[in-house]
Amino acid sequence: MNVVLLALLNTLTSKDGTPSFLFILGDDIGWADFGYNNGTASTPRVDAWARKPGTIVMQDLHSGGTVCSPTRATVLTGRNHFRDCVDYVYGCSDMTECVPHFNFAPQRTFTIGDAVRKSNKGYESLFVGKWHLGSFYNDSEAHGGITSSPVTHGFDHFNATVEVAPTATTNCQCTTEWDKTCDFGHYNRPNHCSGKGNPGGPSLPGGCCFNYWWNNESAPHAVTNLSNPVGLDDSLYVADVFTRFLEGRNGAPFLAQLSFHNCHIPFIGTPTARQSCSNNETCKPPLPNSSAYGDGELDFYACMSELDHAIGLVLDALENNGYYENTMIWLATDNGPEENCPPEGFCRGTLHRPMEGPGCAGPLRGRKRDIYEGGHRVPGIISWPAIVGNVNKESWDTVITMDFLATIMDVLNISRPATQQTWAMDGVSVMPILRGEPFPERGLGWMYMDPGAKTQFGFGFRYGPWKFVQGSVSCKNDDCAKPQLYNLDSDLSEQHDVADKNPEVLQMIQLNFSRWHLSILNSMVNESKCTGAGPPGPIGPVSNSTNCTFTNNMGLEASDAWHEKVHSQEECCGLCRNTKGCVGGDFNKDGTCHMKVQGPNPTPRDDGSVACIPK
Repeated sequence: MNVVLLALLNTLTSKDGTPSFLFILGDDIGWADFGYNNGTASTPRVDAWARKPGTIVMQDLHSGGTVCSPTRATVLTGRNHFRDCVDYVYGCSDMTECVPHFNFAPQRTFTIGDAVRKSNKGYESLFVGKWHLGSFYNDSEAHGGITSSPVTHGFDHFNATVEVAPTATTNCQCTTEWDKTCDFGHYNRPNHCSGKGNPGGPSLPGGCCFNYWWNNESAPHAVTNLSNPVGLDDSLYVADVFTRFLEGRNGAPFLAQLSFHNCHIPFIGTPTARQSCSNNETCKPPLPNSSAYGDGELDFYACMSELDHAIGLVLDALENNGYYENTMIWLATDNGPEENCPPEGFCRGTLHRPMEGPGCAGPLRGRKRDIYEGGHRVPGIISWPAIVGNVNKESWDTVITMDFLATIMDVLNISRPATQQTWAMDGVSVMPILRGEPFPERGLGWMYMDPGAKTQFGFGFRYGPWKFVQGSVSCKNDDCAKPQLYNLDSDLSEQHDVADKNPEVLQMIQLNFSRWHLSILNSMVNESKCTGAGPPGPIGPVSNSTNCTFTNNMGLEASDAWHEKVHSQEECCGLCRNTKGCVGGDFNKDGTCHMKVQGPNPTPRDDGSVACIPK
């Protein structure tokens, strides 16, 4: 593009300084699958972006869930998925075959789409790709489902599949004519079909039509579906939809989420991409004396290369239309790679070629569904040259998909509606990281499938370098079903359980988990009002208490078991008295109550702290 024209476009899109926001989400891709983290497939566009000024590679970025739908909910709401009634996934390939009955955020939790709309700065929002959070029909209830489309949850436009879809010839089995073009890759037959019947007629397999839909108020059910085949590479469709949307914005700000199907089952590479990998042109060659890549591996690595190309097209569109400099772009995936590694989460084979299946979490223990790091520590990139500046960075600050909404709200100075002001929020703004400022340690929790914190599914909590884990899907032995403690600073692979050597740390982090878990149950009952949630009971508000010894300008020197915002020293006292094991609260002038489970060791301070020690 002409340099003068590009400069003009940049001027047009930044004349009032209003930024745009883009979230790119991959599917079932491991922490070490992109080239910048030593992946097998060639990913030159993402690798170049990772090295570009204004970009930060986030090596400690996490998905909010350990499977598909849960993480997708966290990107939208800034909250753990259980808070908004999302515990697992549903199976439904297309509304012509089944209408999902998926009750995501039944009280309409505030979302990223709501945030940009509330700013009144001329934003339009778009969702493209895999939705997996409910039905697109505006009358789903009449068909046994629940209406829960991107428009329902704050987006202006969408062009999406309702659930999982193949990464090649995506909608080929929606008509008998398109069926002739199907490429099933190494599967050799339809895969991951879910539903009854087929809109193409009885000669086609039921539940195997995976089509794209977009909102259309004049059409039945207020949606229209694609009337031509997607083609050999689904990722190109996603990139093209976004590019056309961007070109129509004419410099006005936007919010978009691009949720690629790459590389969820069924992952299928184009014949050309598979051959290029086989020829060692777009893949690292197998190690000496090892076998050639199998058909499944070739499909996966080809799928990765195609995703890389599509992301490159998205970045080109931003550059060509003058948006790149002032757009906050995130790249993440919804969880770790597919296929678990029992009995303890350690895969067989080599580091970058596990025998269980393609997709690589590198040195991390566990994969998709696991509470271990490989289940939720995912590839992460954030770029925003206008804020980051002319530097390239690598960050090991702990960030999670819930932080996207919190950051948008911070940038636009937007708050949630009055009815949700007191609702729990797990995300925090990452603007300090982007500005090169200190980012505090934080607590984050994960549970798989069941909010009851069951060992058979796994649950855990992270605070700073410390990670508590109890059970995981890959765990089949007694030693990984008991409470475990890992120091990720020295043991990123979670191989050395140090619980016995650090009982006080384990006690504190288990207390962190317990309070977080109670807040999840509170959200389910009192905020989203999830149907059939079945928690032990709602949590009442913490009562203020004067039944403490309050000492001004005095702090309590001990590690935090938990901290949260309160309104007064009396509320800090009440919170401590209501928390099992708390021996004292350290109330700071910023309104934070730091609860201690050891000590307390009162220490004079001149920062306005108040020591609150229960009588």
